[in-house]
Amino acid sequence: MTAVAPATELVAADRLRQIARHILEHEGMSHDDAATTANALVWADLHGAHAQGAALKVEQCVKRIRAGVTDPKAKVTVVKRTSAFALLDAHTAWGPIAATAGMREAIALAKTSGIGLAIVRDSSTGCGMGHYPMQAVAERLIGWTMNDSQPLQPAFGGRTRVLGNQAFAIGVPAGTHRPLLFDTATTAITLNAIEAYRDRGEKLPPGLVLDANGEPTIDPEAALAGILLPMGGHRGSGLALMFEVLTGVLSGGERFAGSVAGLNDLTQPSGVSFFHLAIDPSRSMRFEEFTKRVDDLIDLVHASPPRSGAERVPAPGERGA
Repeated sequence: MTAVAPATELVAADRLRQIARHILEHEGMSHDDAATTANALVWADLHGAHAQGAALKVEQCVKRIRAGVTDPKAKVTVVKRTSAFALLDAHTAWGPIAATAGMREAIALAKTSGIGLAIVRDSSTGCGMGHYPMQAVAERLIGWTMNDSQPLQPAFGGRTRVLGNQAFAIGVPAGTHRPLLFDTATTAITLNAIEAYRDRGEKLPPGLVLDANGEPTIDPEAALAGILLPMGGHRGSGLALMFEVLTGVLSGGERFAGSVAGLNDLTQPSGVSFFHLAIDPSRSMRFEEFTKRVDDLIDLVHASPPRSGAERVPAPGERGA
């Protein structure tokens, strides 16, 4: 008997948000928190980051709630606040809820002080990181978000997992062009990308990962059980270390670096921390002048001759948009 491929259906974004919200409300989230999560996950889907989107992350969230390591009713609270800085505690709230609360706090501070920094502790990964700085961009601000994660990469020169891949994203408003958005991590490849190679039956490019014994590998299965290498050698490793200072260390949370747990670990809270920075460019010059200068920068990128095989040189964020 010939196997039949499962049926697929194209689901409208609004419908997907509704489905995700209903599932999360059923698991105990408030309407607002479920909507916040659904918005973040569908944003990732709409920007092509399906590994951070609704299908996978709603399932992970439900598993964590049922295991008791993510609290669907947790409220993000302010521990400390000054004119430009806030420290928040998520109390094991799901990542997109904590990350949204942190960016909203940073935005509010930036609107009164010109700059706002919010650190959030005791959550889980934020999924599509670009969603949060784009909230700042919508308010005519520059935004920067990052979180730490379970250890995935070594310190430079080592061969055991010490640091997370420290996903981060920076968003910048523009004028006639789309906003700039740089959304990435500090490792040479991500777990999601390795899984994509595995699912296609392909080997990995060399030089990206080590196996569990600390030896180079191009086998995706060995890579998933192994160690991700930093992008750019010591440069990526150094950034990952400093980003851990700005997230896990600075948050004062119980977990940082090697003690942060992954989403698939259902035995304990993740203990992820976030860093959110919002900057008001109008404190430096008129907002329209700033965005015109950003447009000029993007024009310079577009005017660059493309290398062989490429039609044009895109600015960061264009493909996702």
